[in-house]
Amino acid sequence: MKIVLVCYSGSSASILRDRMLAWARANLIEADVIVSSLAGLDDDREDADIVLVGPQVRCALANIRERVPARIPVVAVDTRDYGMAKGDRVMQEALEEIRRTKEKEVHMG
Repeated sequence: MKIVLVCYSGSSASILRDRMLAWARANLIEADVIVSSLAGLDDDREDADIVLVGPQVRCALANIRERVPARIPVVAVDTRDYGMAKGDRVMQEALEEIRRTKEKEVHMG
């Protein structure tokens, strides 16, 4: 699974990424979390399963949705979970959103 975490500069997101990966390893989930800036999103989004948007760039959520293929969910990360680097909660929410998106695809066609 490939998760793209979009943030402003990348410093705070790297802590969250490390905690997300630790939770995934502990739960035997293969995951790759790519920290991306807004400018780098166009390169990093390829083959992503989900794009998570950090609070610093939430104002660009509509723009990010336009730049990401419709089949890939784009979700704003909860500000408290992001600020407290709650990797477990962010990963669980990402997995749930990926599951919901796949279920919609199955029902639609």
